[in-house]
Amino acid sequence: MAFSIIDAMSDGFSRTTERNGLVFIAVFAVLAVLNALVTAIGFDPATGTVPVSGAIVLSAGLVSLVVGIVTIATAIVALRTFASAETETIPREFRRRRIGLATLNVFVGTIVYVLLVAVGSVFLLVPGLFVLVSLYYWSVFVAVDDQNFLQGFRSSWTLTRGRRLRLFGLGVAVLFVGIAVTGAAGIPAVFLGDVAGPVLTQLVAAVVTVYTLATTARAYDQLRSLEPPADADARPGSAGMPA
Repeated sequence: MAFSIIDAMSDGFSRTTERNGLVFIAVFAVLAVLNALVTAIGFDPATGTVPVSGAIVLSAGLVSLVVGIVTIATAIVALRTFASAETETIPREFRRRRIGLATLNVFVGTIVYVLLVAVGSVFLLVPGLFVLVSLYYWSVFVAVDDQNFLQGFRSSWTLTRGRRLRLFGLGVAVLFVGIAVTGAAGIPAVFLGDVAGPVLTQLVAAVVTVYTLATTARAYDQLRSLEPPADADARPGSAGMPA
């Protein structure tokens, strides 16, 4: 049975528009607006570029870092939720199970992942894209199966084997959807003023983020159901089991 791009995208859309998806949209939007406000505080409003003072910039930077960490943790909870059958409630287990360790792994793993893709892209575009697609699902293994990021890289490499071209097509399709939605929202945002406009922009960005996470999780579950990787330690009843 072949991997279905349409099924992954439609499942991702369904999860985004259900109660849990809407909750995550609200959370990501609040975090994004808060981060934008904190960033703005650290600069002189007269120029928009000159820092007001060292203390304020340092405080704003620390708050922004905390917001970033909370955003990563929220993404982990979202992946766990979207990879499960839960649509109306977010189980406490998803919010608490090894969340600190998972957040640290995603933080460090993201840096390593970006470097690997960048190194591949230095030689040619194709190797960079190959690495990007082959290792893309590492964060889902970290979030759902409690693996560290190195184990996640190995598991993702195995999971995507033989289906990388279709998964690349899925990535391109999701990217175009995100660009289209963001572009469509950008037009009214221009006319909504300095407050409502940025809020709308962040809200739309949150929608795109949640849709991307939901589609990623549903694609992951579809791949697992087609060919369970030998090195994935899925537990019965866990968030990693196909819904």
